[in-house]
Amino acid sequence: MNYNGQGAPRLNSKKKAPALTRRTFLMFCAFSILVSLWIANDYQQPYLYHNFMLPTFDDEQNSKDVKEWRGATEKLCQAIVEQSSTSEQLRVQAKETLEVEAIKRFELPGHGNMRGESPVEAKKYEKCRHAFIDLGTNIGDSIGYFVDGALDVCTPIWRRKFPRTRMNELFPHPHLDVADLKIHNKGFGVNPLMGMMRKYMTADQPMLPEDTCVYGMEGNPTFTERLKKLEHYIMDMKPRPVRHLHIHTETVVTEEDKPTKLFLDKTSVKDNFWGSSILSSQQDAVKTAQELNGGQSITADVDGIRLTTLVKNTMLPFQADATEGDKTGGQLIIKMDVEGAEYQIIKEIASSNVLCDYINMGNKVVMIMEMHHMSITDAKERMSQKSGFQQAKKKLEECGVVFGKLHAFWS
Repeated sequence: MNYNGQGAPRLNSKKKAPALTRRTFLMFCAFSILVSLWIANDYQQPYLYHNFMLPTFDDEQNSKDVKEWRGATEKLCQAIVEQSSTSEQLRVQAKETLEVEAIKRFELPGHGNMRGESPVEAKKYEKCRHAFIDLGTNIGDSIGYFVDGALDVCTPIWRRKFPRTRMNELFPHPHLDVADLKIHNKGFGVNPLMGMMRKYMTADQPMLPEDTCVYGMEGNPTFTERLKKLEHYIMDMKPRPVRHLHIHTETVVTEEDKPTKLFLDKTSVKDNFWGSSILSSQQDAVKTAQELNGGQSITADVDGIRLTTLVKNTMLPFQADATEGDKTGGQLIIKMDVEGAEYQIIKEIASSNVLCDYINMGNKVVMIMEMHHMSITDAKERMSQKSGFQQAKKKLEECGVVFGKLHAFWS
């Protein structure tokens, strides 16, 4: 383990860590015992399981349970980072011990349902004050990072104390692996999307994960089964780190509410077929047609939903029974990685005025978007998609939509 600058650890694998001396080993044992005592004291009540005794899931009780868990974990983490007499290496190890124990306070499902029942299908829409909408869900990694943000309580505290720490795969932090549906504590770097979402969620109008509805949107039928398993896993966690989750499978966001075709990428195996698109000239869909199907596109019939429809059906201010208090103080974060469809989506949502109306009621909207320009290989289709886009984006910016840039290879 390397150390560099103001005592902050530079965690990398280039230099071998020195062997522990007898004194260091004794200090580690003593500090581990201290951490264990802290944990036992602060996690002494089984407050996380209130919902188990209720006939139906209680959103308010779940939110309270998660907040209590977070408060206890933050207190313990703060104590660790403030231990000035303890080496940084021991603090990192204590952080890992704390996080492993903190996650044990959740009851986690297996690959099916932990109570042996058939998982209940999540409602398509829920009335939400806050929401994260993931357009282009693929294998569900963005949703996994959102859950990471709920579980990773200690890293923000650590980062404020040691801002130069390298958050690579050797730095411990809770991570939901969407492939094996297990929560790991090491071996994964902190993803940049997670950092962007955390920045927007903790701004002047805080948006807590346990009070947030999460929606995924993925058209590729290849991922339907695994996305449903991911949905069931998160929805069956006790307590649940999000208020609600529903992944719309075999569904894409388009400019109209009607069935459409998805042009499939079948060649980008290592990248989870990331190039599937509703545009026929998307480069990976074209490559698939040329290499695998004699020049003919390979398509899937999918449902199409406007972003306007999705927002109106889920955000609390647009519900018929919304009170004046319901209509303000919310936040909507939209991640968009849709292989060229972003142009028509932005034009559609700008023309409906739904986001501007939402902001004018006293709410916030953030759109984190990856742009695809030259990946639309047909010049005519590219020009058609881009026509009017800048004007639509400017309209949204002027009414208060905040745009964040998502770079390629973000995942």
